[in-house]
Amino acid sequence: MTSFLEQPAWHTTQIPPVPAQASVTRAAAQKWLDGYVSAWKSYDERAIADLWSEAAVWHYPFQTRASGRLEIVAEWMSERDAFIGESFDAKYYPVVVEGDRVVAHGRTVFYKPGTDRVVTAYDNIWFLRFDDSGRCSEFHEWYAGRPEDEPDRAAPNR
Repeated sequence: MTSFLEQPAWHTTQIPPVPAQASVTRAAAQKWLDGYVSAWKSYDERAIADLWSEAAVWHYPFQTRASGRLEIVAEWMSERDAFIGESFDAKYYPVVVEGDRVVAHGRTVFYKPGTDRVVTAYDNIWFLRFDDSGRCSEFHEWYAGRPEDEPDRAAPNR
């Protein structure tokens, strides 16, 4: 990519036909998404590792965040201290399920500890690909903070 406006290489990568055994169901996608949230809340290394294929790639806006199951687990664990003790919840839903690919939408909400007062919230879209064992092999994450937390991104008042 030579310009921010050019498509990332993964946009134009030819996606091979999906073998029947690599298809993911809406229920399996929801189970994976729920497992993701549970693993994030617990920081259980085994639960985190079980989500990812051996060669999984985690893409963040403008970069690859981690490659391979071990690196993804290490990346999650590197943030553990920032989240342990935080009061947060998240829920994600599959919007599109096609073969081994899932597009999911969800929100993550951080609360003032000990209350239900929202401190900040994020709206997320994820693109996921799964291997034939139901583990995620490709994870693309996009997110935006709510307008109250990022006033420069708020829609203009009319």
